[in-house]
Amino acid sequence: MKTEMDEMARAFRRITSMAAILVIGFVGSAHAQRLCDDGTRPPCDKGGGGGDVPDFGDLIYLYRDANGVPILDANQCQQPIAFTSDLCSLDCTGEDPCLVPIDPATCAVDPAYASCTREVEFGRISEARSSDAVLASQLEDVVVNLATADCVTLDPAGRLVTSRVVDDVVTTSEIDSPLQNLAIYKQLIQTGFLGAGASPIPLPGGALDTAARAMGAGSDKTGQVDVDLVVYLNQIMGLSDPTTPTILDPKICIDVKEEVQGVVQLVQKCFLDYGAYDYNRTSNFGTLPAPAYIPAGAPMEGWFEYLNLLTVVPTFGIAQGPILDAVFDDQSGFTGGNIGGFAQAADDARAVIDFMHIWQVPEDYVTPVPCEASGIETFDVSISSVSGLQVPTQMVDGGEGREFTVIVTNESGSPAAASGAVTVTATAASGGTIAGSPWVFVFTDLVQGLSQSWTQAFTTDLGVRTTINWTATVTAPGDVNPLNNTVQATTSIKVTGSGAGSGGSGGGSGGRP
Repeated sequence: MKTEMDEMARAFRRITSMAAILVIGFVGSAHAQRLCDDGTRPPCDKGGGGGDVPDFGDLIYLYRDANGVPILDANQCQQPIAFTSDLCSLDCTGEDPCLVPIDPATCAVDPAYASCTREVEFGRISEARSSDAVLASQLEDVVVNLATADCVTLDPAGRLVTSRVVDDVVTTSEIDSPLQNLAIYKQLIQTGFLGAGASPIPLPGGALDTAARAMGAGSDKTGQVDVDLVVYLNQIMGLSDPTTPTILDPKICIDVKEEVQGVVQLVQKCFLDYGAYDYNRTSNFGTLPAPAYIPAGAPMEGWFEYLNLLTVVPTFGIAQGPILDAVFDDQSGFTGGNIGGFAQAADDARAVIDFMHIWQVPEDYVTPVPCEASGIETFDVSISSVSGLQVPTQMVDGGEGREFTVIVTNESGSPAAASGAVTVTATAASGGTIAGSPWVFVFTDLVQGLSQSWTQAFTTDLGVRTTINWTATVTAPGDVNPLNNTVQATTSIKVTGSGAGSGGSGGGSGGRP
């Protein structure tokens, strides 16, 4: 039934005329979640096989304890969970759990039962494999959007929503990007806050709840977030590395036997400790969206709105009612803790996002998120790490004067103009003095999206072969993002007759020879 309803909903969204949407009210019928053909929840078993024989280097489902830590056999081998299918000949009668046989010497899966394992399906959450630089850039965008918003709220799934008021018109956008949500998850697990430690961004929810919701928002809408995915995601992002500090430390570490570059040995594996986390589906969705705004004028906590299939003409209407009634079959609500509760919290957020995607209210009929202009002027001033500080790559001491250039930009964010100063400091590694350092350049009313640059001549008289270390820092009252305010560069100084300089890297592609 739900498949037919889903198709009808998708077809309806293609209809340009909205004359049929006339009915707005509460409809209490529940809609079943999408299931696999065998009645289980996704990821679904596609029959097994069809690829390389998996081993313990693959991300497969393992037998784990309540902490998500693999339960080892007597040989300190990890034990894969068996998933029966037509291609899996393993007899699991009376076995709970049913485990895939492994070689006790190498801990590798017995090739005869390779088709009985199942790999964890990451979908779009596999973007967690992006570089630290990419995630850091995405996090900067999130911090700026949150800090420059007039209002920060939570949608029915718990996603962060930013609203801005310009000329009394409210523009609202939820943070839906997988990369941005993964960046949120990583930052919250590492520090427990977003933004700079000295001035963190106020969040309308706890750190771990927000982290779980971000993981759900970053995953496939039609997939599943489970314990194995959470564990592997932490490994991919380096969060479970013993040297990575997190708010869930101390980590749980075990020694596992596995083959590394052809040698079977004990390897330490560590896991984040979610033992203090508790999740209650009923109370969670009883407080979302936050603050409540549905129905308009008389908001009810735990209510949202969605496109609804009716049994009378018109065929479609807009329903308003409890999230739990519409999305989840289990009206009693899930309650659990540890990593299992965290994974369920993330998956519940994913399920609500999927539901809202399928039963999306047309834009012209969405109840607006209430927000008033904050009156606070904020902005994001920055110095580009690529070309914001341009210095000579190398120069001759005591020779003709050279120049450096520094550029400051008022990045996108709120439309406020920025005023402040840029300080450029040059320090010789040999301990000598660079005449004129530090230089201070003042800017006033720098409009959003524009840049201002300064070019300064300088000379050196150090008398020795050395290196100049440059630092440029911009400061401006109201700047919401200190993460892009400082850049560094180097200049190699050589003395006439001493041979070629030692080289060195400039401030990027703008560096000068």
